[in-house]
Amino acid sequence: MAGKLTLLDIAKRTGNDPQVGIVESMIQSNALLQVLPFRSINGISYRYAQRKGLPTVSFRGFNQGVTASKSVVQQITIETKNIGGRSQIDKLLAEADPQGVQHARAEEDMSFLAAMGNLYNSKAFYGNATTSPLEFNGISSMLNALTGTAIGAGGSTGSSIYAVAFNDAVSPQGRMRGVEGILGNGKNISMVDMGLYYAVDADSNNYLAYTTEFEFAPGLAVYDSRSIGRLANIDSTHKPSVTLLNQIITAMFPFVPSMFFCSKQTYNWVQDLKGTTINNVTVGNNLFERVTQFNGIPILIDENISDSETAIS
Repeated sequence: MAGKLTLLDIAKRTGNDPQVGIVESMIQSNALLQVLPFRSINGISYRYAQRKGLPTVSFRGFNQGVTASKSVVQQITIETKNIGGRSQIDKLLAEADPQGVQHARAEEDMSFLAAMGNLYNSKAFYGNATTSPLEFNGISSMLNALTGTAIGAGGSTGSSIYAVAFNDAVSPQGRMRGVEGILGNGKNISMVDMGLYYAVDADSNNYLAYTTEFEFAPGLAVYDSRSIGRLANIDSTHKPSVTLLNQIITAMFPFVPSMFFCSKQTYNWVQDLKGTTINNVTVGNNLFERVTQFNGIPILIDENISDSETAIS
């Protein structure tokens, strides 16, 4: 991903230490958010061209013409969606903390940051703007819409391994970009200290609370259907195999997956590939090492990937 900036890279470039701390807290348990490159845009929408077909060309003789033709380009608009949160801790409770008000507030704020990171990470896989208009479309929705690479392992309700290409690819269509996160309004996640603010209890009564407002306006851009792939319908009797993972990689060509993402359970099943014999060659079977990559592509655990996905056809 040379030259591409992650969420943390963008925060570091601002030279703002608090912003770096905010992002570090938000991405701790989110494998995708740690490595996904981001693009910062002005406003909340981002438009790009996706080439779907090449024009027709031919050899031409002297005093002979050629038939005019056009390439087929589809215009795609990515819209960022708003994720917000409000942390409130009772003034009396915060001031009773033996380590001080700021410690009490920081503990609560960390929970909000983790929740916002989890929400984005989850929707990057499962977001569906058709059924939930406030969300952006995630990888599984885009695979369906773009008729992308989705191969079934043969099970019913189970989990998936998602293959995502961040790097550019070169094909007859020219250079094509992979997958990017989008930051709306030209800014990273913001955390604004509102100070003491009236909160409302269950009986609609007011009380003073230390308040922090959180704002994040992200989206997800998939520039080509071949930049994402999915091995789905994985369960205890239909596990990942070398053959199936190779099918994903081949179908995504000319893109090469940057990472594979899967749940903890699926990651454990990947370990069963050790000792597999392919073309008379046995995959390494060191009992004291875990499989962390496939064909040089890292395999990462992402806790936002479900073990009970709807089966794909």
